[in-house]
Amino acid sequence: MPPSVLTPCDRLAAAPRLVVLLAVASLAGGACRPEADILPGDIRSYVVAKNAEPTLGASAPATRSQRAAALRYEVPEGWTDGGATGIRLATLLIGDATEKREVTVIPASGTLESNVERWQKQLEPDADAAALEAKAAAAIAAAETIDVNGTPATVVLLRGGTDGGEAILGAMLPVEDAATLFVKFRGAADVALRERERFTHFVSSIRWKE
Repeated sequence: MPPSVLTPCDRLAAAPRLVVLLAVASLAGGACRPEADILPGDIRSYVVAKNAEPTLGASAPATRSQRAAALRYEVPEGWTDGGATGIRLATLLIGDATEKREVTVIPASGTLESNVERWQKQLEPDADAAALEAKAAAAIAAAETIDVNGTPATVVLLRGGTDGGEAILGAMLPVEDAATLFVKFRGAADVALRERERFTHFVSSIRWKE
């Protein structure tokens, strides 16, 4: 039969089986319909060879789980490792886990100054820009620089308003040309002061393997 007058069933029989499988509900009785009778609701399923699935090459960006797996660290005494979740590569809990005093590790970008100012604004949302800039500059001037496996990391302590009830311990560790690991605790100022040494030890223990 010339190709121009092949019926749908003829074309289906001639097609490579791994290219396309056409399942038409009305063919359940074994009869072939004219092409004009194929309805919009007819079901079509496709089979794709397994080797057509995308693979992660050496130059492809790492997934969040892969990045979390590249992070290693020591858990300070009295802390609990909460693992990775969401955008966090790690979450550690200080003391009683029910208190939710969290130390988080996330990858991000931005300058030291911009991030410290942003953190200060979290503590003082009503402060004006000049006051935030001044406090951020003072915190950076008083920051501690520590060695993390040959890479310098900056650790800052930020205090809230006049009552000083809340504080942020933050650390910035460059790990790639365009990325930095940000380690952060936000909570009661007395906890931040008490845990500062353990926080610094935790940051210094971080190892990042690409």
